[in-house]
Amino acid sequence: MVRKSLTGQPTPVARATPAPAAKPAAVRDGGWRVQLGAFKDAGNARRLWSSVSDKFAGRQPYYEAAGANTRLQVGPFASSAEATRACAAIRPTPCVAVKR
Repeated sequence: MVRKSLTGQPTPVARATPAPAAKPAAVRDGGWRVQLGAFKDAGNARRLWSSVSDKFAGRQPYYEAAGANTRLQVGPFASSAEATRACAAIRPTPCVAVKR
């Protein structure tokens, strides 16, 4: 787009460029995860993850078979303390820090 100045000369108009998307902070893997439950129906584990995933930015779910159950764990976390803080942030949802 070109705009005319007061003297009649064309003046370029700066276009707004979109800001680059913010990258999530790097997540350090210290071998810790949080376990949100063990479910007989794996679909229940996936539904729980979809309802709390926004509280775990940069983390991923792990669905682990444990006999007839599916454990939902989220991580990684750098330390037990970091995992425990993540659990506190989603109360009253049950959560416990676990070492892989």
